[in-house]
Amino acid sequence: MRKAIFACLLIQIIFCYSYAYSSEDIRNGYGAKFLQQLSSAEINGIGEGAVARSTGVRALNNNPAGLAFGGGNELLIGSYRSPDVSVTIMKENTDEIWEDYGKYEVEATEMAYINYAIPTGRIGKIGMSFAFNHGGRFIRVNEEGKAINSFPKDDILLGIGYGIGLGKGLAFGIDAKVLRSKLIVDEGTEIGRTYAMNAGFMHQISNKVRIGMSLQNIGKDLSFKTPDVPSKLRRDFHLGALYNLLDSKKGKVSVSFDVNPPFQDGLRYSIGSELLYADCLAFRIGYMRDSQPYYDAFANLRDGSSSVRNVYGCVKA
Repeated sequence: MRKAIFACLLIQIIFCYSYAYSSEDIRNGYGAKFLQQLSSAEINGIGEGAVARSTGVRALNNNPAGLAFGGGNELLIGSYRSPDVSVTIMKENTDEIWEDYGKYEVEATEMAYINYAIPTGRIGKIGMSFAFNHGGRFIRVNEEGKAINSFPKDDILLGIGYGIGLGKGLAFGIDAKVLRSKLIVDEGTEIGRTYAMNAGFMHQISNKVRIGMSLQNIGKDLSFKTPDVPSKLRRDFHLGALYNLLDSKKGKVSVSFDVNPPFQDGLRYSIGSELLYADCLAFRIGYMRDSQPYYDAFANLRDGSSSVRNVYGCVKA
């Protein structure tokens, strides 16, 4: 019976995913991009291979089936910051001499998140998550030096997840979240709202091998009214595996591998390894290859204006 339920849910996930990805969406860009960054420091350290590795509270917003493999009450707090990026654009003039055309800047972003998981006995484990992502300067001031607003671009997420074991090392999980995203537009700022969910499976085949899969960010478009603002959520389908090379009291060594189909613009995958000594010292290394458009507002440092650029097929490795 459990195998039949698993097969039906698997078919449903694959069926839903077949409608979740289109070339037009890729070229137009996606909204709420921070959803792809909601992972812990451990996961980032191994190249973001989270589908089969994330268990317990770390499974929230990744593969919620991993909640079922957690222990007691768990609390996870994380924060990180992306750097400022400055770009000088050059073009050839009429004298066939290259000269600076303009200098643009992508401002830094910061994100903080809190995840909390509570065991509920035989009926599974419940988790709650909160995340706040913001970009730009902390405070805007007018000519008189008075603060106008803070966090001109920000995203807020509030979610709840549930994972349950189905027997023989198999687990299923789901998490749902509400999103609020504020962006800068010509008229000032605009706020979009939506909801989304993740669903996933995880199977502990043996003490050495665990596999997983998840379908992420299933939901409606953000409710932006400005037509040029990306409003679609980037839906992702991940398949992954974890293999324990060594598991002893003194140390543990594991490797993980994730793939993220489809592959219209080349392979999208991540591979990583973790060495854990005495459960207190960890060394991690990873590699990730992803292909996606980069869509963001570039601030012109010369006259203070901003411009939106969409670079299709940007590869991150």
